[in-house]
Amino acid sequence: MLKRYLPVASIATALLAVGAVGAIADRDESNPPGAAQPQIAEIEAEAKQAMGVLRQRRTAGDALRDDLAVRMDRRASFGLNPALSRLAIKNATHSIYVIPARGHVCVAFTDPVGAGLICPSTNDVAKGNSSPATAALETGGVAIFGVVPDGVDSVSVQTRASESIEVTTERNAYYTVVPSGTPLRTVSYVGPSGPVEFPISDPRLVMEQE
Repeated sequence: MLKRYLPVASIATALLAVGAVGAIADRDESNPPGAAQPQIAEIEAEAKQAMGVLRQRRTAGDALRDDLAVRMDRRASFGLNPALSRLAIKNATHSIYVIPARGHVCVAFTDPVGAGLICPSTNDVAKGNSSPATAALETGGVAIFGVVPDGVDSVSVQTRASESIEVTTERNAYYTVVPSGTPLRTVSYVGPSGPVEFPISDPRLVMEQE
């Protein structure tokens, strides 16, 4: 049975810096970035079990930029530790990092100026119930990204009523960009708990409704 998740008309994402990322909309209000907590010293076993990227040996290429790491250290949402980060996806201007936390797995979407952060619970990630996020880009486009557990090789991004985009996952993450003005509908995939479907929207439109 397909699990459908109802939309939440709010932005529940912390912007670590005001920059080209602009705004990020996360439909899941249940796990907004929390107050600073003591940072974890090692990756929790549940997170490692759910995500192969966290079982891989960390290399120099997995490190966040120093300025972003410092900001995250100052506000360690859910006890996240940027020193344990793993780079999941990288292109010329944007990157997706997976950052372990206490009972959560945070996802940083970075650009040359700053970053945005979402922190789904480890339990949601493991069950394949982690909702996607969208980010307004400086180019006018909209980025769609999120994380999935092991075994999910692709996600389907539904835009117009009859148009979908298949996005291959990389190191437990997915990322794609659609042009500004594209009607956004859902992200769906088949996870450990079966088929799931999450609504998505242009973060600019969400901000206008606030």
